[in-house]
Amino acid sequence: MESAEILEKARAIDEAPYDWIILPLLRDKVTLAIIGWVFGAIVGLGFFAFIASIMIPHNYQIGPFAALISTILLGIMLFAGLGSIWQLVVDVSRLLRADKHLIIITPDDFVKQEGKKIIHVPLMYVRYITARGSPSRNRTSSSERTSAQASNENTPGFQFWRGLIPGTRRRRKRTPTALAFIDSRTDAEVIVASDASYGDPFTIADLLKEYTTNVQRLA
Repeated sequence: MESAEILEKARAIDEAPYDWIILPLLRDKVTLAIIGWVFGAIVGLGFFAFIASIMIPHNYQIGPFAALISTILLGIMLFAGLGSIWQLVVDVSRLLRADKHLIIITPDDFVKQEGKKIIHVPLMYVRYITARGSPSRNRTSSSERTSAQASNENTPGFQFWRGLIPGTRRRRKRTPTALAFIDSRTDAEVIVASDASYGDPFTIADLLKEYTTNVQRLA
């Protein structure tokens, strides 16, 4: 089945087969991430301006070591601010065109649409499915509940607020999650998800492995 036909069926509620996994972009999670990026940009650029006003030109006149440390600190703050702005633009663009962002896993194919870009890989050629990061300790067999809970906690916006509000830090830190696999036709890495905006990457990985195993077992 062609990718265009798969996308068309997935968007038609009455036509999508029951055994298809359809993962739309989670608008509320992306919105929360946008809030985090806004505050990240404000804090990053704010600290950059504040530190620059103190360090320049004084720290660059008292020796190379002070100049080096000052440059590193200013670079970190500038990177954090500009990086947040870049991610803000990316997420706003995704949110405005949320209907053009979709992941579909059928019994035979993996299809992902990101704006105008469409990735289509038959499950027969999916290899080395890898979810990077630390899964939640509260993961259950219910993929729907896990997806909802983890997508709340893995967005940059949530991480930002959790760092600001006392008592919201967990004892065990969690690292960012991402999901990818190798297309054996080209040996190229295919990024399924780089955050939890489609749901919990570990749950998606489990489902993708299950469908892939079923196809390749019958080959």
